[in-house]
Amino acid sequence: MEFYFIDNQRMKMSDVLASTFPTSKTARIAVAFAKHSGIRLIEEPLTKCLDNGGKVEFVVGLDFHTTDATVLQTFRAFSKSYSNFSFYCFSDPSDNTVTYHPKLYLFENKGLVKSIVGSSNLTKGGLSENIEVNVLLEMESDSEKAENIFDIYAGIKYQPSRFAPDDEYIQAYEAILEEAEQPKYRRQDTKNAIERLRELEKSLPKPYTRTSALQGWQKLVFLKLPDDEFQTGDLYKHASEFTQTYPENKNVEPKIRQVLQQLRDLGVILHLGEGRWKKNDFLLK
Repeated sequence: MEFYFIDNQRMKMSDVLASTFPTSKTARIAVAFAKHSGIRLIEEPLTKCLDNGGKVEFVVGLDFHTTDATVLQTFRAFSKSYSNFSFYCFSDPSDNTVTYHPKLYLFENKGLVKSIVGSSNLTKGGLSENIEVNVLLEMESDSEKAENIFDIYAGIKYQPSRFAPDDEYIQAYEAILEEAEQPKYRRQDTKNAIERLRELEKSLPKPYTRTSALQGWQKLVFLKLPDDEFQTGDLYKHASEFTQTYPENKNVEPKIRQVLQQLRDLGVILHLGEGRWKKNDFLLK
């Protein structure tokens, strides 16, 4: 595995993205917030990726309403123009117990995964001007390390608070930002507007797991699942086969249990209690 450091001094994040987007078959990006200034820096290479048939996906946070409404409008326009572009938002939780704060950029092409993890949000400062610390990791697509990164991204994407905003939602979100910038704004009015956003979010589409998108261990275990109810121990009989695929893993049974929990979190299987499982009904239709 190769790795490089990106600090916007010796190597700029914007330059790395500009050179990586056009040749990528898939690009998955999860950031805490995004600004129009950052989108402008990557819009051209992002468009090249889409024009070349690459699939691009963003999961952007709305915590504290820091993300620009123009970013959501730009992404919405992309989603209308390109079937291979999708984006989701992470709702600012009403109880404020969890803050969405990742900076994860994932690219894949010709059996190679490039993963950038660090401090850069999707802003002009984060991509080119601020002193940042990011690590670019390069690894083979079928490696267990790549699978671990994809698992992290899937865990972000399929949280219950994710949703795909429509035009009505984006307009309501923009109105809140504009109101908050006024010299005299009423907190109660803003609170009421946020409550309306929450109601809109309940009816908006959420990302769902396609079993065809499973990779690595998740795909390996899923293909061995029976259609009827099964127990964790039923998968242990395939341990030797799993070991052939991942010989570096010496703890196959704990790994099987971990993957079953991941498939549960993705909504693919249901936990019935006491080590009993079954496929979700929608997979059997």
